[in-house]
Amino acid sequence: MKLIDNISSMRNRLRSNEDLYMISIAVVVGVATGYGNIVFRFLIGFFQNIFYGSKSEFLLVTLKETPDYKILLIPALGGLLVGLSSLIFKFAKGHGVPDVIKAIALNRSISPSIALVKSFTSAITLGSGGSAGREDPVVQIGAAIGSGVGKVFKFSSERMKTVVACGAAGGLAATFNAPIGGAMFAAEVLLGEFGLKTFSPIIISSVIATVVSRAYFGDNVTFEAPIYELRSIMELPLYAILGILCAVIGAVFIKVFYKVEMTFEAIKLPSWTKPALGGLLMGCVAVMSRDVMGVGYDTINAILRHEAGFYLALLVGLKIAATAFTLGSGGSGGLFVPSLYIGAATGGFFGYCMNLLFPDIAAGPGAYGLVAMSAMLAATIRAPLTAILIIFEITQSYTVILPLMFTAIISNIFAKMMERESIFTWILVKQGVRIRKGKEESVLENLMVGDVMTRDVVTFKEDTPFRQVLNGIQNANHMYFPVLNNDGYLSGMLSLDDIKGIIFEEGLEDIVVAGEICTKGNIIYVKEDDSLLKATENLGIKDLGALPVAEETEKGLIVKGLLRRGDIIIAYNRSVARLKVQDA
Repeated sequence: MKLIDNISSMRNRLRSNEDLYMISIAVVVGVATGYGNIVFRFLIGFFQNIFYGSKSEFLLVTLKETPDYKILLIPALGGLLVGLSSLIFKFAKGHGVPDVIKAIALNRSISPSIALVKSFTSAITLGSGGSAGREDPVVQIGAAIGSGVGKVFKFSSERMKTVVACGAAGGLAATFNAPIGGAMFAAEVLLGEFGLKTFSPIIISSVIATVVSRAYFGDNVTFEAPIYELRSIMELPLYAILGILCAVIGAVFIKVFYKVEMTFEAIKLPSWTKPALGGLLMGCVAVMSRDVMGVGYDTINAILRHEAGFYLALLVGLKIAATAFTLGSGGSGGLFVPSLYIGAATGGFFGYCMNLLFPDIAAGPGAYGLVAMSAMLAATIRAPLTAILIIFEITQSYTVILPLMFTAIISNIFAKMMERESIFTWILVKQGVRIRKGKEESVLENLMVGDVMTRDVVTFKEDTPFRQVLNGIQNANHMYFPVLNNDGYLSGMLSLDDIKGIIFEEGLEDIVVAGEICTKGNIIYVKEDDSLLKATENLGIKDLGALPVAEETEKGLIVKGLLRRGDIIIAYNRSVARLKVQDA
C-alpha cells in the first residue's frame, strides 16, 4: 500500500507540468527498455551457446564448421520449442512490430507478459540459427514495457500511445545503437506523426535506452562503412537504377513472405508443429549456404568490405526463402535485419556489375551495398527517413549520405507503386485494420453494405394515396421509404420529415399521393458491394438517417434494400468486439 501511495503522490506532483511529467515517464521507460535489450541479447547468447557452443554475434565461422545434419535439425528444434510455447502463449510466434502498430492504432494496451515470453521465444529462434533479426522483438518488448508503465500511471489513450511508442523507440535505438533512428521509427512508422509533445518524450526514451545499452556493450558501430566518395555526377543514374532494383526486390520479399505465411496457415498440421517444419526448411536452405543463418552481421560486413561477386545474387533469393520459412511458419524474430541483409547483397551484386561495366565512375561494391541497405529498408517498411537515419547512425559515415538519401527515396516511391502495403501493414490489412485511416475507418472499410442492410423494406408507388402511405408506415421498422415509378424503378425517397408537413391537414388523405411529397432528384444511394465507409460518407452528404440500396440497370435503379444508420453502428460495434476477442 505504501508503494502505491508513493506512486500516486509522485504522479499528482508531476501532473502539474505535462511536459516534465511525460519526460520523467520517458526516462523510466528508456531505462527499463535499455535493460530489456541487455537481457534479451544475453538470452540469445545463452541459447546460441547451448545449440552451437558460441555466444558471439558473429557466428558464421562456427556455423561453417557445424555438420550438415545439425544445420538441418537445430533450427527445427528451435522452431519446435517456439511452437510448444505458442500452445500456452499465442503471441509467442511471429514478428512483433505489426502488433505494436495495431495496439497504437486501436488504442489498446500491450500485456507486459509479452516482454517476457517474446524474449524467450525470439532468443530461441535466433539462438538456433533461424533467419531473423533481433530488432522487431526488442521493439515489441519495449512497447510492452511502455504499456505496463502506462497502466501503472493510469494513462489516457493518447498518453498510452506515446508511452508505448517511447518503449518501441527505446528498443530499436538500444539494439541498433541508433537513438535518432529509433525515435524516427516510432514517429514515422508507429505513430505516423511528428508532434512536438509526442516526439519529445520519444527522443528522451530513445536516448536513455541507448545510453544504458552503450554502458554495457560499448559505443561501437554496428557495421563498418566502406570508404566512399562520389566520383562523378554520372554515378547518380546508377543509384537511381539501384533504387528501382531495391523496390522490385523489396516488393518481391513482401509478397513471398506473406505467401509462405498463408501457405503454412493452410497446411493441415497442428499449429505448434509448423515452426519446426519452417525451421527444417530453413535448415535445407542453410545447407546450401550458411550465410543465411541467424542475424547475418558477418555476411553484411563481408559485403561492405567489398567481398562481392555473382554469388550475392543467389544469396538474395536464399535469404528471402530462409526468412520466409523461419518467420512465415511461426518462428519468432524480426524483419529489420533480413531487409538490411537482402539490401546489402542486392547492392553488393549491383556494385560488382557496375564496376565491371563502368570502372571509371562506379564506386566499390561495398558502397552500393551500404546504400542498398537503406533503400531496401525504405522499400519494405515504407519509412524512408527512418531507413536513411538508421544506416547513417549504425555506420557513422557521413560521406555516403547523398546517394543514401537519393536511392532510399526512389526505392520508397517505386515500392509503393508495386506493393501498396509495407511488410508490417500487409498482415494488418489482411486482418481488416488499416492503421493510417484510424480505427473507425479501418473497421468500416472492411464491412460491406450487403452484409448489414435491411432487406424487408416497405416501398410505395408514386400514385399511392397518402392514406395508404400512413397505413403502410405504421408497422414498418424503418423511417425512410423508397418510392417507385410505374415500372418499379426508384424515383424518390419518402421520410417522416416529408410526411409531418401535411399529416395534420384534413381532407388530403385521398388527394395527395406519395410521388408528390417524396424527395426526388439526385437520389443518394449505395450498392450492395459498397463498403460501410463509403455508405457513411454518403449519409453525411445530407445528414440522412438511411439510404436506399439499389442495383444499377440501363432502365433505372432497382431497390434491393435499405441501409440505416443504426445498422452501421451495430455492425461496427460487433466487428470491434470480434477484434477484441481475437486479441484477448
